[in-house]
Amino acid sequence: MKPKPQFLPPRQSVVYAFTRRMLDETAMNAQSFAMAVAELYIQSTAPDVRQVKFRLGSDDDGRHNAQVLRRYMDGTLKTLPADLEDAWVLALPEPYRSECEQALARRRGRLSVVLPDVAAGEDAAALSEVMTQTGEVCAAWGRAVADGRIDARERDNILTHTDGVIAAVVRFTRYIAAEATHA
Repeated sequence: MKPKPQFLPPRQSVVYAFTRRMLDETAMNAQSFAMAVAELYIQSTAPDVRQVKFRLGSDDDGRHNAQVLRRYMDGTLKTLPADLEDAWVLALPEPYRSECEQALARRRGRLSVVLPDVAAGEDAAALSEVMTQTGEVCAAWGRAVADGRIDARERDNILTHTDGVIAAVVRFTRYIAAEATHA
């Protein structure tokens, strides 16, 4: 018997899920988020290739831009353009941005790693991130195996935290390598 094919949700569904969660869990409203997306989109996309008509400059632009994003999220506009996806994900505040980037990368069997800025004190911050992420993955494993079985939510939590440890270690090693070239 052949196993049933496992289809992934569309990339845009992943982005929308993190956006909904962020709007539910933070004080950010849809209009201020839409303005952040619009600003990033206009900054990062050449005028002659823009597919989305955001507006900046007047008082009514927040409502207009929020309506544009709502049309994507409710399915009125069916496909999220790739250049808008980039601005949308970059506009998400942390930790939603990192979690969304990791979920999108995991779909292709990849890992999302933020490259470090080589700055004074970065070594301590980078090492601290490794330790923090390691503690979080240990806690996730502990909660998951406490009852003797791992459910889907616990599995996803473990995967997210494990990716966080790996990404933190990669950032730290890249920082150390960059420091060695500057010394």
